[in-house]
Parts: sequence; structure tokens; C-alpha cells
Amino acid sequence: MVRSVLRSIDFKLVLSLACVSALSIGVSFFISWSAVVVLAIVSCAYLVCVLRPTWGVYALAFAAPMSGLAIDFSQNQSLARVPYIGSINAPLSDFIALLLLGALVFPALMWPRQLNWRAFIKTLPIFVVWTAACAASVYFTDVVFFGIAIKAFLRPNLFVYIGFMVPILLIVRSRLEIERAFLAYEIAALFGALLGFSSLVLANSIGFARVQPISIFGFAPFGYNHNVLAESLTAIIPFAWWWAEREKGERRNFGFIAASLITAASILTFSRAAWIVVTLQGACLLWWRVQHREHHVTPSQRRSFILVATALALAVVLFFGWIQNTAVAESSDATRKDLLGISVLYFLRAPWFGQGPGTFVPLVAETTAFRMDYVDPLDAHGIIQKLITEVGAIGFLVFVWALALVVCALWKRRRESFDWMLLVTVLSLWAYQLFNTGYFDAKVWVIMGLATAALLL
Repeated sequence: MVRSVLRSIDFKLVLSLACVSALSIGVSFFISWSAVVVLAIVSCAYLVCVLRPTWGVYALAFAAPMSGLAIDFSQNQSLARVPYIGSINAPLSDFIALLLLGALVFPALMWPRQLNWRAFIKTLPIFVVWTAACAASVYFTDVVFFGIAIKAFLRPNLFVYIGFMVPILLIVRSRLEIERAFLAYEIAALFGALLGFSSLVLANSIGFARVQPISIFGFAPFGYNHNVLAESLTAIIPFAWWWAEREKGERRNFGFIAASLITAASILTFSRAAWIVVTLQGACLLWWRVQHREHHVTPSQRRSFILVATALALAVVLFFGWIQNTAVAESSDATRKDLLGISVLYFLRAPWFGQGPGTFVPLVAETTAFRMDYVDPLDAHGIIQKLITEVGAIGFLVFVWALALVVCALWKRRRESFDWMLLVTVLSLWAYQLFNTGYFDAKVWVIMGLATAALLL
């Protein structure tokens, strides 16, 4: 009996955490307490990821929508003095991804059959082709931007697959684990929605009142821009409603409340991209209902459906008619138009392999007319402009091909409600990225990893 307890993973986890605590107390006599706390947290998190890798996936999914929650080691006096480490400043999701990758070394060596190697091997050729396209873009980049291109080649172009998708593909082995990861993301998104609603009272609005992210104790987990908040919220709306419909009792009530709050917060950001995505999601839901209705639709139900659809369409038309006449929208449109012009200009100069990964912002910074009008250089407000400028037509086509493989696979399995939800989620992600700048964030690629893993179970 004693031996079975000693061999249990739970006992090993408790023993390991106790050792870390004892070691931390000893180290605290030599360096600052803050550094010790960081070391202890990292060590404990690493042990948990080694012994419970799925917990690491849930933590990664929970942190994914909070792209503004960054860790800056330069703010700590002890850590700032350490070479290289002291200059680290990255989102929490990146640290969790690296920790999870490091923790997979032990299962890979000791318990290789516990990892889903099939899913990893299936996606590896696509990653190799994308890597080759990015490497060619780096090779042909201008010498002035070579260092920038190398850095962007490693992070984010390669890191989004290696850091966010690979751990998920290797660890996830059941649909239940995918649902729990999505639920972790939804809980974080619900927190973001509540913060957004509180901004209606606590934050100053520019132009008109809208839901926007706010900071807590100096941290802004969902950034400072309403578009960034809406980007995180709209991605989880399909799952939130799907999960609420299939649950029962108190969980069902919680699901509908959470889905309603997240959807309402997305709409009340008054982000045009969010309205487009939510409209797309609503159209997909209506199409699903029509295609899978299990009973005859009565004339009154048909009239009610037409009335609701007409009211929603009218609301969307009125919203865009109103928002387009505001000063905020006019300024945003002017910025996007100028960024599009810069993108087309530099694409025509290097149409095949582009200017090099990560060069869009430096190129904008060199555009004097843009700096005179807007002062600070901005990233491309759209995935298409970003890719054609940086990796050219070849890289762009490879990227579209990779996404098309996932979308087509989900479309073939659309009769299952879970797969239809994943399809709408993936479409929502990239519909939003046609207008925003979060194309290489965890909020996008963690969900892509979960969707891909679901296809390869």
C-alpha cells in the first residue's frame, strides 16, 4: 500500500513542490525575495506541467486572450542584472508556452506513448513548407533589415507553431480536453467582458461611450484598445453558445449568462470588425438551424424568423451608417488607407519573397509622409497586407494553403455540431484578422492548435 502511494504521481507532485519551497527559502538569503518568488513560481509551474501536461494546456488557453498581460524582468532589480534574462519582456502566454515545451522533454524521453506523435507528424510537412517560405524571404531581404528579419523569423513566424500549436498537438488526446481548454479561454474572456462593462463607469470615453479594456493595479490584461478586447471576445462566442446549449442545470445557466455577456461586450465595443464577425457568426448559426431542423416549421415560426433576421440586418446597416460618419471612424479609415498604400508599394518592389519578416513597421517608420501625419509607425491593419509585404506572394499563398487545409477538413465534418462550432470559430478568427493586428498572438494560434488537434484525434 505504501509503495503504491509513493509511486503515485500526486505524491510526487506534493513532494516536488515541498522541495521547491525549501529550496526557495534557502535561496532567499542570497537574493531578493521577489526573485525567489519568481523562481519558486516558475519551478512549481514546471513540475506541474511535467506531471500534469494537460493542466499546462488549460493554463495556456486561459492566458491566450490576455495578450496585454506581459512580464517584464527589467522591472525587478535582481533579475534585471542577469544578462539576457533581464531584458525579457513578453506576454504571459509566451512564458507558459516555453515552460510547457520544456516540460514535454521528460514525457518524450520517459513516457513517449503518452504523447500524440501522430498529430505532430501530420502537421510537420505544412510547418516545413511555411518555414522554407519565411527562410527564403529572410534570404532575399535587404541587408539593413536582416537582423529584424531573423528575429521575426524565429518569433513570431516560427514560434506560433512551435510554442502554441506543438504542445497542444502532443498533449491533447481527447475531445473532453479540448472542451476544457476552450472553457478556460471562455472564463478568461468572461473576465475581460466584465472589465469592459466596468469601463462604462470607470473609464473616460473618446467620442461616445463604449466597452473598452481597463488596467488593474498597473496591468492591462486585455490591452488598452477596444479592438484588442473585441478580438479576444469574439473568438470564443461560438464555443460559449455551443457549450451552453449542451449543458444542463446550473452549468447551463452559467453558460448562457457567460455567452450573453461576452457577446454583448463584443457588440458594445462598437468595433466594426467585431460587428462583422458577430454578424458572420449569427448567419452561420441561422444556416445551421435551417439545415438541421428536426421538425416542420410553422408559418408563425417562419414569420418570426423573418422578422428577427430583418431586425438584425437593419440594426447592422444602421450601425455602419452611423459609425462611418463619426470622427473616430474617419481617422481609422484614413490610417488604414495609408497603410494599405504602403503595403502595395513595397509588395510591388518585392512581389515574390517580400521585404522580409518583421519589416512592415520599420518600412512604415521610413515613410516620412506617414510619420508626419500619424507620428508613430503602425503595424498592418490586416493579415493580407502584412503577409504580402513581408513574405511576398509565395509566403502568402503558403499561409492561405495551410489555413485552407484546416477549413476544408472542418467543412467536410460540418454535420457534427462540435466540428461546425470549430469551423465557425476558425472563420471568425481570420475574419477579424482581415482588419486587425493580432495575427501572430496566442489568442489566435492556441485556438488554431485546438481546432487542428480536434481534427487529428
